[in-house]
Amino acid sequence: MSGCKRPLFSLGNRLALCASLVRRGTALADVGTDHAYLPVWLAKQGLVRSAVAADLRPGPLSRARANIERYGVSNVVSVRLSDGLEQIEPCEAEDIVIAGMGGLMMVQILEQAPWLREPERRLILQPMTKAEELRTYLAREGYFVLREQAVEEEGHVYSVMQVSFCPRQPRENELFRYIGRMTAETESGKKYLTIQKRRLEKRANGLLKTGSIQEARHFMSLAAEIDKILKSESVS
Repeated sequence: MSGCKRPLFSLGNRLALCASLVRRGTALADVGTDHAYLPVWLAKQGLVRSAVAADLRPGPLSRARANIERYGVSNVVSVRLSDGLEQIEPCEAEDIVIAGMGGLMMVQILEQAPWLREPERRLILQPMTKAEELRTYLAREGYFVLREQAVEEEGHVYSVMQVSFCPRQPRENELFRYIGRMTAETESGKKYLTIQKRRLEKRANGLLKTGSIQEARHFMSLAAEIDKILKSESVS
């Protein structure tokens, strides 16, 4: 028997938050799985009924397969060589985690899988970069961010979103592009909002130097809206 009693590892902060947003008893697809830490952890906890650990590269899949065997979850977790969701069947993916890659790459993956546009599915998205572009795409294409939380790992602050397809939701305002559903109710959320506020202020100051007064005022207005959120919701 291969390591059924091996002590279970702990997930890092990013993957732990992603795991908390996966629905209990779901069929999971983990895209860009690398070592398959997330599906293995969920399977060992009995939190998913099936999982596909998918990656575009054979190397990560080999490591994923080794971890699946090491922790004795091959009856729940399988590996799949797949570019995004191309080789995954819709019935295998009720909850889809895409974590640890850029927001623009996530947009490409979502765009190539029209079967995701079903309200009963859940996407858990954790972009490393370009979260603004990802949110803009989601809002434009009829996806709705149900929950969004910030998480800190290795000196950086990231967003994790739980998303479903819901085209009849009201149109999002422009501030959504920059902060999504983020609040200042946690220290990580407060840090995320502060970073976004400073980025908008920096952009506004750059525009002022070029004489683009109206555009600069627009970005300062967005920064001021974030400041209001910080002051009204901050933890004590």
